[in-house]
Amino acid sequence: MTRPAIGNSQYTVYRPNNQKNYNQNPIIDGYFPKCKTYKEMAVARVNRTLCSILILFIMLSAVSYYFVTASEVTLNKYRKQTLTLNDENVELQNKLDYLKSYYNVDKAMQKKNLLHKAQNVIEVKESAVASAPAQKQLQKPTKKPFQWSIGY
Repeated sequence: MTRPAIGNSQYTVYRPNNQKNYNQNPIIDGYFPKCKTYKEMAVARVNRTLCSILILFIMLSAVSYYFVTASEVTLNKYRKQTLTLNDENVELQNKLDYLKSYYNVDKAMQKKNLLHKAQNVIEVKESAVASAPAQKQLQKPTKKPFQWSIGY
């Protein structure tokens, strides 16, 4: 068996663990590729698992960030529409108040009849026969005045 050149780091000399005496001859002589120990393989597997979980969490946070920003955009759109509707509502309320006040003044003027003038004047002569029953019908019963009382 031929040995590779010294200094080639791909192959190492096989030596049992914890053997520091290099003068002893090993049972098998030669250069063998490095083998990973069980501990190194376990650490590598844990690292791969943790990396995959980290990548999964990063993807999950990116997706949730997308949904949060999309909902925020929707909320901003609704907020702008609400503000626009509130401004329109204030303008319409002011207009309605103005029209109501005008309507109330107009209604009060119609009740008082200040703007209407009499077109015809009707004169009626009073007769003795018609006045007696008319007075009985027109008289209303008198009410007692309200008496105030002080105390409990």
